[in-house]
Amino acid sequence: MSRLLDNYITRRTGMPCNIGYKSYATIKIPAPEPQTFTNNAMAPDIDADLLEKLGQEDTQFLEWAQELNTKPLLEEALKRALAKVNTGGLVFIVSYAGELEAKGSFTSATEKNRLSAAAAEVSARWQFEILGIVAELLNYTVRITHKGGEFILEAEEEDKTHPCDYIKVSKKGGDATIVFEHFKSRDALKLETAKVLVLAHKLGIKIALGKSEVTEGDPLPNENRLRHRHDHGHSPDHSH
Repeated sequence: MSRLLDNYITRRTGMPCNIGYKSYATIKIPAPEPQTFTNNAMAPDIDADLLEKLGQEDTQFLEWAQELNTKPLLEEALKRALAKVNTGGLVFIVSYAGELEAKGSFTSATEKNRLSAAAAEVSARWQFEILGIVAELLNYTVRITHKGGEFILEAEEEDKTHPCDYIKVSKKGGDATIVFEHFKSRDALKLETAKVLVLAHKLGIKIALGKSEVTEGDPLPNENRLRHRHDHGHSPDHSH
């Protein structure tokens, strides 16, 4: 479907913009367990309207997603996570069932707590690296940051100039949100939301949409319209 990107591209910040269709939704992403991250829990149902839209508009994608071999992708996500996080001496593998397993030994309660904290940190990073791969499979360029206890994933449509399709997922503690911006229509926005949720569920990230809001901004530029200058990028004051 798409090649996985080897490196993340940091985009320049630019001017605020209000172009195309945008959605903002609160979401629930289960917190990883300290020593194992599993996908055995029952996934919340994906919105029936989204699945119906995906089935109508892109049956081929839905069939491909259902047959996707996820283990190599989960292992790639783990590789990326381990490159960013101190393992504390633990050894991590992705099991045959797609679970993250942490193995190590300790001789005291203090050491056990330290290993548990390290495992939790790796698990949390692994979760967002999986979401990054979901975005890459959909032809986005991805950047993941972690600061002040908050994970932020930003994804911009690959090889496109501003305004391009844009997705942002943020999570701090138990609070998480997902934003889709600059989509040319409500249908395009709804279809991309369905694709993200289907792939995330396939890879074991059980995203459940909560309160959602869809807004319509300015029309997208086109060839027959005088464009005002926009630097490619997204302003921090513009929620992304």
